[in-house]
Amino acid sequence: MDQPPAGTPFEGAPAAAPESSPPIVAPVRAEGSAISQAVNEVTGIIESLKQALEQMEDALELVEHAERQKLADEHEIDSLRRLLRQLQHPRSGRAERGERGERREHEGRTDSPGPG
Repeated sequence: MDQPPAGTPFEGAPAAAPESSPPIVAPVRAEGSAISQAVNEVTGIIESLKQALEQMEDALELVEHAERQKLADEHEIDSLRRLLRQLQHPRSGRAERGERGERREHEGRTDSPGPG
């Protein structure tokens, strides 16, 4: 078996090519091209992800706004329901307050001296 002499950088590696063979520059250029393509692809993916993130943030803002609007609408609906119940059942609460107010006015007239 042919083994390179001891002390070579890689024992078991094939012996160096004779000087007459072309240098291994072409594959390096091809690898550089492949690496630059990979860099470009990764850069494109990063840009796509940034755009997706921006779109997701916009969607989140819309959802948060919709949630706030929903809560405000629910509060308004509850208020309107309370008003509707008061209008449909005037004897409960509102009429009692009105009767008390009339009594106070009537009592106020008898207690206070009137002109006349």
